[in-house]
Amino acid sequence: MRSPMHAQQQAAGLETRLGYAEKKLAALTPPRGRGTRQITDEATLVEAIDTVRKDHRVHGLLSGAWEKQSERKTQYVGRGRGSASRRKRVIETVRSHITRMARQGDHVAALLQRFGWKAFVTNAVPTRRSVQEAVVCSRTAYRVERLFNRLKSRVHSAPLFVKRNEHIEGLTSLLTLGVRV
Repeated sequence: MRSPMHAQQQAAGLETRLGYAEKKLAALTPPRGRGTRQITDEATLVEAIDTVRKDHRVHGLLSGAWEKQSERKTQYVGRGRGSASRRKRVIETVRSHITRMARQGDHVAALLQRFGWKAFVTNAVPTRRSVQEAVVCSRTAYRVERLFNRLKSRVHSAPLFVKRNEHIEGLTSLLTLGVRV
């Protein structure tokens, strides 16, 4: 079934992630200036772009272009002022700069079409319960996980480390008893 509210929440989350990713990608190659670190290697830039896309889960939704910019500067060898007969050396600084970053509209639209869908599975026969009744029943079902969340929010509990299966079963029984109380 498709839930429009769930689709809106997922679309808002995607928009937020895309915004954060665009900001991070723009910050990868700041304009030249004092105190700004430039990426000099193209492979490092590609790796950083992939890391941002992966961290924000927007891989394939943003495309970009970058170029290598090089600047040559001549400088006199040694200290002091230069003269016509003094040796010079050429210093070349190279940086990779992102020139364009754009959203892939068709990929984003295809992803938005898939948002909001939920799968409900039951072993009830169709003659006994309709699809709508099964969904309502599933949504109002008793969920043990929610009870543990309520318990953790009211009682401060620290994580426990257990190794043996008997300890896990005993701890689960104890927590279930605490929830019931």
